[in-house]
Amino acid sequence: MRDSYARFFSEGFITKEQFFKFGLEDVIFAPIKGSEEGWNQLKSNIKNKEKVFIRGFGRDAKGTVLYQEFYERMLGIKIKKDPTNNARPTKIIKELTGYSKTKNSSYELIRNYQVSHIFGRTKNIYAFTAPWNIVYMPKMLDPFTGHEAKGEMIGEFTTLFQKKAYEKFTPLIDDFNKIITSEIFKDKMDNCLSSLESDSSFDEKDIKKLRASVKNEFMPITI
Repeated sequence: MRDSYARFFSEGFITKEQFFKFGLEDVIFAPIKGSEEGWNQLKSNIKNKEKVFIRGFGRDAKGTVLYQEFYERMLGIKIKKDPTNNARPTKIIKELTGYSKTKNSSYELIRNYQVSHIFGRTKNIYAFTAPWNIVYMPKMLDPFTGHEAKGEMIGEFTTLFQKKAYEKFTPLIDDFNKIITSEIFKDKMDNCLSSLESDSSFDEKDIKKLRASVKNEFMPITI
């Protein structure tokens, strides 16, 4: 098997271990205090049915309406689709870190970084704008974190990256897990999905896709 990543490291310019070390050290995380405050604010917004966001669902985000109906039936909250699929997380990480990818006198300019979600779950209202789930990632690391990347090294780096994030934000991530695994929450979710399945105004195939997506989006984070 020919693996272009393995070939790159085998040439001796830099070892895999050196590259991973650089990547993990150069990721920009939100500070702990700001993350705690932002997480508590997000939970408050959800509880009080204020404005919250998710990333679009399905091709061209046409399936987002299913998630909007899902959240309205389950939690009584009207959610918003992020206008660019990353605008809100970008705003959050910028304000918490003081770094900006665009020139702004109020922030320090950075280049060749991208806003990424550590644990995915971008259709989960508790995770999409959670500060503990958002970082500035060096673009050089995209081959090890992007959706199209494959191979053992991708899994190896992802494990190291997520482990570092979990160690940094353990109490907040554990709180997230506690919320989405509570019996009350799971019962609400199951009842809501059953309600959608019995609603003839929705296509059966679409609801099946929604159920599969919800299963992934609401999996607890484990390391």
